[in-house]
Amino acid sequence: MAEILAKQPGPDGVAAGLAAAAAGDTAKTGNHRALLVNNGSDDPITVTIAVPGKTATGEDVPDNVITVAASELRVIPLLPLYADPEANRQAVITWSATANVTRGVIQL
Repeated sequence: MAEILAKQPGPDGVAAGLAAAAAGDTAKTGNHRALLVNNGSDDPITVTIAVPGKTATGEDVPDNVITVAASELRVIPLLPLYADPEANRQAVITWSATANVTRGVIQL
């Protein structure tokens, strides 16, 4: 797994430093962290963030599946509920496509 390291803006901001999306992406979670997804392709993609755990009835908690339109930059909160104990307490992120898709993480 490849952790996407967070950038933290100072008073003058910070370059987002987006890099190519890849299989096995992970990121630390937190109330002030967000995943930046830039879809540079001509088609929409989906970003899936796994939600670990079970419901009260024993069913898997549904994953969060987010559609990112073509040519869209989307900001997705990295909520603490995404912290997967089997992935070093990080969010596990999967992509429907990675061609022309870049990503980064910011912490405010």
